Amino acid sequence: MRIGLLTSVGPMLDQFFPEIVREWEKAGHTVRTASGTPAEVLPGTLIGGLTRRPALSARRAQRELRVWSIEEALDVVVTNSATASALVRTAGLRAPVVYFCHGLHWNRLATPMDRMWETIEHQLLVRTAGVLTLNSDDEAWFRRRLPDHAVRRLHAGVGLDLDAYPRRPLPTSGRLRLAWVGEHIKRKRPWLAVDVMDALRDLGVDAELTMAGMGALEDQTRTLVSRRGLEDSIHVPGWADAAAVLAGSHALLHTATWEGLPRVMLEAVAVGRRTYAFDVKGVRDVPYAQLVADRDVRGLAATIAREWRSGTLRSEAAQDASGLCSRAVAAEMLAFLRGTIVPAGIGEVTAASGEQEASAA
Repeated sequence: MRIGLLTSVGPMLDQFFPEIVREWEKAGHTVRTASGTPAEVLPGTLIGGLTRRPALSARRAQRELRVWSIEEALDVVVTNSATASALVRTAGLRAPVVYFCHGLHWNRLATPMDRMWETIEHQLLVRTAGVLTLNSDDEAWFRRRLPDHAVRRLHAGVGLDLDAYPRRPLPTSGRLRLAWVGEHIKRKRPWLAVDVMDALRDLGVDAELTMAGMGALEDQTRTLVSRRGLEDSIHVPGWADAAAVLAGSHALLHTATWEGLPRVMLEAVAVGRRTYAFDVKGVRDVPYAQLVADRDVRGLAATIAREWRSGTLRSEAAQDASGLCSRAVAAEMLAFLRGTIVPAGIGEVTAASGEQEASAA
């Protein structure tokens, strides 16, 4: 097969797909990547007009996506990220499009904005040949609207290069050491991590937290830490290596509003760290996580305090990460593409298809 892999921005290709592409090519398939900005690890075609958010340049992007599909003679396109997936599914490609959904943009469909996103996603399904999804809530939504065979849930997400996340011994520090890893954005709710640390202080737990990551709220997080008088307990270093931060901690703290399937929680499983989080979409599907009701900051702090004082957090976690290997995920995705989306025997888009698509451009 000739597989097109599309994301809105190049860094998404580099972050999530190198191991998957390597396995597909090793199996004898051709992979052609495309994005709106350059990728370094997986360079490919730059699609003019394709941006991370909807823009007036959408029609240009649709034209260039059609040209890309024709010139690369693609048998199937796998698309990830909201803007790219919407544009390629409305571009009129002859090649079938598979939506690799990292997460539908809502938790419980509780707001008008949630309903707007749902309406858009529902309309796009008529142009969707198949869906790869990552959590039980999104899987249920898709299965109510698509034929059962057209939906595949990947329980390990995009998988991990397990060599990059070796199991590490717990730190020997007498102080509880926690990690928070993610973007400092509204959906990740970094301020709730500060609230949890405040609650741990009230409970008499000597703890420190490293909040690794960048984002629009990064400076606000630092200001909040200072205002709460937690500078000696919370460190906000900006970007940092996730594997190293996890290895230096006793556990991971996670505070997002919702997730597709949080990769950092899977990384914590691989490194051998427990996760403490709120029971929200995507998060509830990660194995071994300790969950409390959403926004129950004191309940989450009490759970962490109890497991620290009992010695649980000082003992090795019996977590099996073997099922998280990216090679297995790549094979599962490939079986779905070949077995369900692209019939056996089809190797290239036909010349007739290319001519019809070219006229549409």
